[in-house]
Amino acid sequence: MIAKISLGLLGLILVAGVIAVAIGYSISGPKYTGPVSDHFDGQQFFNPNQVEPRGFKDVLSWMLNRDRTEWAPYRDVPPGPPPPNWVPGQDLRVTFVNHSSVLLQFDSLNVLTDPVWSYRPSPFTWIGPKRNRPPGIRLEDLPPIDIILLSHSHWDHLDLPTLRQLVKRDKPRIFCPLGVKALLDREGFGNISEMDWNQSQPFNERTRIHCVPAQHFSGRGMFDRNATLWCGFVVDNQTAGKLHFAGDTGYGQFFKQIGKQYGPMRLALIPIGAYKPTWFMAPVHCSPAEAVEIHKDVCSQQSIGIHYGTFPLADEGETEPVTDLRKALQQQGIPPEKFQALEEGKGVVF
Repeated sequence: MIAKISLGLLGLILVAGVIAVAIGYSISGPKYTGPVSDHFDGQQFFNPNQVEPRGFKDVLSWMLNRDRTEWAPYRDVPPGPPPPNWVPGQDLRVTFVNHSSVLLQFDSLNVLTDPVWSYRPSPFTWIGPKRNRPPGIRLEDLPPIDIILLSHSHWDHLDLPTLRQLVKRDKPRIFCPLGVKALLDREGFGNISEMDWNQSQPFNERTRIHCVPAQHFSGRGMFDRNATLWCGFVVDNQTAGKLHFAGDTGYGQFFKQIGKQYGPMRLALIPIGAYKPTWFMAPVHCSPAEAVEIHKDVCSQQSIGIHYGTFPLADEGETEPVTDLRKALQQQGIPPEKFQALEEGKGVVF
């Protein structure tokens, strides 16, 4: 009898393992194939100076010893007013939607970064981190989108349901890092420009998009870890100036090179959340203090904090990123208006 029970349990474990592997395979994205470079070994991409995210053992250690600051319950905050259809001339209008989704409006162009409107950035509607408040702007209230910048393949940055609606409605041009195009092609999207670090492509005669390094990792399932690239972008517009979207990133000295090569920036969108515990998160997520260093490194006139306050992804509390940002700015003697954390749905003109 005991032997039969043991065999039955073993069978259940094997079946569960097979199901888990099948699901992990089904949600994994396509893998990039291309020449070896200083950040691609022919199979996987890697960070500047080969900084690596923490491994499986560290993940278990973090999960078993978490010291989380709880977030407030879901807040059903009403959305902000619809942005204008276009902002002409040299004015730069910035609307923080949520997480890393920001609407940039300038020179009669509308640029959207890492658009995420889903309730859960997850392959399943019943599991995964859920948002703590609705997006600051309703998707249907967005103006016509000309450009979408995708920083990498993670679910909280590449949200296929949101992209399907935007592509169907506006047919924007999508800029993405190496390997991500195959996933978008599989979904039937078009007008995609895939780029490597330090490559540039024109959008029109006044606007050029530069793909720049970031320090992170990629993957959507069990079998595509670092199989596609991650990046930031610099939007170089003759009228509005240079706008830096740092993407999802840890801090590295490469930001100084971005500042030298592409700066100074009129505006930088810099992540300030998902940084605790530092020992675990530092390779892939910068702290507010490090975000201030990025602000200085890329020679930004004005910076906006992103990647905070929407999804509880790490151990810091809901308001800690903003509090720690203010402390870091004060310690550096930088006026708080130079690096702001905007309210979701609020549009600010610089």
